[in-house]
Amino acid sequence: MINVKRLDCPEILKINSTPQSKGEWETKDAIEFYRDHLNHKEKYKRTGAKGVRMKQGYSIYSDNTVRELLIRMFNSKCAYCESKITAIYNGDIEHFRPKGEIKEVNPTRPGYFWLASEWENLLFACPFCNQTNTHTIKNGIEVEKAVFGKHDHFPLDTEAHRLNHTHGVIYFTDSVSYKQVFDLEESVRLLLNPCKDDAIEKYFKFNDDGAIISSDGLTPFEERKAQKSIITYALHRLPLTTAREEKTIQIKAQIRRVEIAITNYNNYMDKSDEEKVWFERIMREEMELLHKFKAADQEYSGLARYIINKYFDEAKLL
Repeated sequence: MINVKRLDCPEILKINSTPQSKGEWETKDAIEFYRDHLNHKEKYKRTGAKGVRMKQGYSIYSDNTVRELLIRMFNSKCAYCESKITAIYNGDIEHFRPKGEIKEVNPTRPGYFWLASEWENLLFACPFCNQTNTHTIKNGIEVEKAVFGKHDHFPLDTEAHRLNHTHGVIYFTDSVSYKQVFDLEESVRLLLNPCKDDAIEKYFKFNDDGAIISSDGLTPFEERKAQKSIITYALHRLPLTTAREEKTIQIKAQIRRVEIAITNYNNYMDKSDEEKVWFERIMREEMELLHKFKAADQEYSGLARYIINKYFDEAKLL
């Protein structure tokens, strides 16, 4: 997981625009729907042309303009595990705060209905992180099956600051009060968000076998965030761990090529200018190939940054 800078909100989701955006209309319609307590256990039904509620629910967040912007923003990668998605799957438009229901509360409905079309709440994710699935995981030397995946989960460190439907209905009408309670919930949020959490790479480290674990030196709260994110997003699932292990092998092989290039360059320091220039060019090319693994558009760049930065940090101590 790496930090991702959010792009500007697409027109269809903008708030306070003229004319009113489809996203704002749908949000206000959902707020009116859930203002009635009798609808709290129901899925959202949008208002039709004749003023009658229809079976159709949320639809604006899945508009192609939104999807295309998210794909570009995340470089076709899952926001959580950094696997490339679009070559084999359309990808999920993920609601970071779930719109339908919240598994950690009882009753679970309604969810964060007022954020269904909120640009800041949308991410791009793979089905293995975003949906509930039975995953194969390694527990020591044992291989086990277990159900993981974010889906409707949104755990907090304390339920005391959980937003609920009463906060949703003031989303437009009392933005100052809403921001205060939203910020309180943010302060106890346990799931990491690549667009919100600063220095997100500090939370994780990786073993040579591709296993992801929480980093050293975290505060107790940061440790809980790291652990809960690994479990909820299923970042420890075996196929993903294997993919990271393969990437680790590629990165370490490139590190070795850089070492050889540096050695050759140093060995030819006293040779002719032509030879020095030749080996210097090779050294620079190998270094560029190594650093390419760290680029934001590369698969598992968070893993690459951890391995490469760790290598150079340790090299400084020699």
